[in-house]
Amino acid sequence: MAGTSLLVACANAKRLPPPGWTKPAEDVNKVFSPTTRELQPNLGSKHHIGNPIHIYPLYENGLRAYRNQSIRDNHAESAAMYADFAKIAAGNPYAWNYGAKPESAETIGSVSSAGRNRMICFPYPMLMNAFNNVNLAAACIVTSAGFARDLGVAEEKWVYPLGGAGTRDSYDFWHRPTFWWSPAISRSLDAGLQVSGLTKEDVDLYDLYSCFPIVPKLACQHLNLPFTTSAADDPSRKPLTLLGGLTSFGGAGNNYSLHAITEMTRQLRSSNTSSTSSTSNSSSPGKERGKRTTGLILANGGWVTYQHVVCLSNSPRRVLTTTYTVEFTRTNQPLRGHIVGRLKATGDRFIANHADERTLMELGSWEREPIGRSGYVTRSRDGEGRNVFSFFGGGGGGGMRGKL
Repeated sequence: MAGTSLLVACANAKRLPPPGWTKPAEDVNKVFSPTTRELQPNLGSKHHIGNPIHIYPLYENGLRAYRNQSIRDNHAESAAMYADFAKIAAGNPYAWNYGAKPESAETIGSVSSAGRNRMICFPYPMLMNAFNNVNLAAACIVTSAGFARDLGVAEEKWVYPLGGAGTRDSYDFWHRPTFWWSPAISRSLDAGLQVSGLTKEDVDLYDLYSCFPIVPKLACQHLNLPFTTSAADDPSRKPLTLLGGLTSFGGAGNNYSLHAITEMTRQLRSSNTSSTSSTSNSSSPGKERGKRTTGLILANGGWVTYQHVVCLSNSPRRVLTTTYTVEFTRTNQPLRGHIVGRLKATGDRFIANHADERTLMELGSWEREPIGRSGYVTRSRDGEGRNVFSFFGGGGGGGMRGKL
């Protein structure tokens, strides 16, 4: 969970850790906090540089020059991006400014001499900065499929963590090789997609961390996504955030990306339940009728330092069939499928039975080659710990037909 009210109150009362909390092994006053620490004696502190408000603009200016973009065009681009985000946040009931009139690109990009949108560090005025002191909290529960079933959670509400990855860049920003590209962002995105068995084309929903405009820009540059999210001219364009960004939704002192996980879960659930009646003969289930099946969240920390990616889906992990056979009844009806395959993401081998009658019929068909086809593997509902395989989106029933 995350939130600031209790911690702020306890800090003001000099009662840390808060009453009732387990005493940490390390003194909380020694725990590293990028936004509250004093600059330590080093090259940065000698030059009074080292806070997030200093470092992120270095990347913004570096990327702008690398792209041969004018200062004014770059500023307008950042303002347009954050105006798109503000519209999303204004419609999000969990945002700190839900229902408020969203800031326009004009107001976000207009620098005032003092007050609400003064310049902080060039080229970012106040409304292009995140705000730490927010009172927002989020929580999620991760459990096994069996325990979720025991709790009575309907399977159409299940959201699967497909995989994730994380890395970090040098703590000393002056040692980094370039300021128009983030190796940590790029490598985390690539590894997160790879371990999840996905490509960027498979991702339907994004929430890219956005304490400053440069973070989603660096991610978009690597993924070859447009920097602005408006669907007015292109309805197929995927928004870069589900929440509305840190400035408009609220963050960063609330573990912002945990809110992104909860919102991603809600939207994947909504897409799943609204499409349960949809059927298709396609071997790529979930994409029919515009169903959204997969989301990616990028979490950033420090000053473009820590990067973590997680991929979520309302369908289990994709697999490839290696070989199979079908067992038949005495009356020559298909009874049980036996499948050997590998996870796409890791190459790990599995064995499974069929998950649904439609998959069983496909396996027993003389018309189409099952080997090499993609599908889904999950646990059966019967509590026996069996894997079950489906060409059509998971299932989990493993129902058998007939008798031997």
